[in-house]
Amino acid sequence: MKGLFEAMNLIEVENAIAARKLNWVAGETPIAAAALTSGQFGLRPTSLNAPALQVATMMPEAFRGVRPTKIDWRAAGRVSPIRSQDTCGSCVAFATCAAMESALAIQESEPPSVDLSEADLFYCGCGDCCNTGWDFIPALERASQGVGLEADFPYVVSSGCKSIPPAVKVSSWKTALSADDRRWALVAGPVIAGMRVFDDFRYYKGGIYEYAAGDEVGLHAVCIVGYDDDASCWIVKNSWSRNWGEDGFFRIAYGQCGLDHEFPFIAVDVERM
Repeated sequence: MKGLFEAMNLIEVENAIAARKLNWVAGETPIAAAALTSGQFGLRPTSLNAPALQVATMMPEAFRGVRPTKIDWRAAGRVSPIRSQDTCGSCVAFATCAAMESALAIQESEPPSVDLSEADLFYCGCGDCCNTGWDFIPALERASQGVGLEADFPYVVSSGCKSIPPAVKVSSWKTALSADDRRWALVAGPVIAGMRVFDDFRYYKGGIYEYAAGDEVGLHAVCIVGYDDDASCWIVKNSWSRNWGEDGFFRIAYGQCGLDHEFPFIAVDVERM
């Protein structure tokens, strides 16, 4: 990771984008203005290959017919509002809750009706992990016991665990590894995913992101809510507030940041408790 005073500035990022003729726009964002901290990038997988996640792999025969060239679950009204993890490395909890909220909305054929407590999942599942981050497997295992509501345990940085009643649980999860299976997974609903973050990404304001310049600064968990084959990009929900990116979302070109080959996509099934 770059040192505090070596992080790229906006002009450097804009020059790199122009030099490579990329199709995204950089600008000042809250996360770009903040010091680089491990709290912004809280995915800490025990293995980049995540073998334990590959046990419940999606079966290709489950997917038949013609796959759509574009899926965007926002247009269907099945994506919950953007949240903010702030300076805590709780992105795995935010990505997991986002996928759970969408899965329930799709299952019940209505807009998201629950706001799950990322604090419950993270602080009661991982503990004092703001500076160390979390992994997918323990997050899913904790979510299978149930996650309570935001109203009962509002999210603040560096909170302790608070006992609240569970509202929704992960009943099962599946992984998608191949390029085609990843897209088919998104036909069914938003998924949890991991990616590498580079310094320039903090300045993302819009367009289809491709790496321009800068060091890798960490690993990050996100919720992918769609894809667009014509534009060759994923459509992704982030947890850095609505003041970052495209109202909190971003589009990223296929093949970038390890998003579609280093980590599996994880689809969850949920049920109310």
